[in-house]
Amino acid sequence: MIAFTRPPSHVLGGAWLAGVSSNPGQIRGMWRCGQPAPIQVSCRFDVVAIVGAALTRAVVDELRASEHAIGPVLYDHGVHVSSWLVPVRPDLDWQMSSTTLLTAPADGSEPPLVAMPAPGVGRVGVLEWLVEPDGTGMLTRHSDLAVALHRVRAVVRRSSPRGRRRDLSSDVRQRGPRPPKPQADDSNNQARRAR
Repeated sequence: MIAFTRPPSHVLGGAWLAGVSSNPGQIRGMWRCGQPAPIQVSCRFDVVAIVGAALTRAVVDELRASEHAIGPVLYDHGVHVSSWLVPVRPDLDWQMSSTTLLTAPADGSEPPLVAMPAPGVGRVGVLEWLVEPDGTGMLTRHSDLAVALHRVRAVVRRSSPRGRRRDLSSDVRQRGPRPPKPQADDSNNQARRAR
C-alpha cells in the first residue's frame, strides 16, 4: 500500500497564490529568486488594507479570541500596512475608517497588483506573512473583520484621552499595500553607467 504524504501548508498556499496569476511560472520564478511577485486582486480575493502595527495586532487578536477564521494577512514593515485577503464582493460598499478596499475598478480597468512574497520563507525585505496562505482558500470574512475593527476601536476610544484620536484613512490612501517594483531596463542602466 502506497502512503501519500500531504505537502506542507506553505507549499499548498504558494501553489494556491501563484494560481491566481495567468502565468504561475513567472510568480514561482520570482519567488525562487527571493523576490515578491505581483499578485492581482479580484480574481480569487480582494484586499482590505489596515494601517498601523498596533491596530493590525489588535484585530488579529480579536479575531482569534472570537474564534473566527482568519485568512492570509500580509504585513509591510516599511509603511506599516497590513493586507487582509477577503472574498470578492462586487456589490460590497466597504466604509470603514483607517482602512481601504482594493478591488476591481468600477470602470472596468485592470485591478491593482499587490507585491506578495512566497509563503514559508519568513520576512522578505519589508514584507512578511502574519498569517500564511495554506492552500485551503480560507479568507477573512468582511463581516468578521468589520466587527473586530469596531471592537478594537471601542477599546481605544475608552482608553485614549480626548482629542488625541485621528482618522487614519488618509494614511491608508497615501501608503496602502506595496505595489510590485517595476522591472529595471538594463539597456538604460548600462547607458547611464557608460556616461
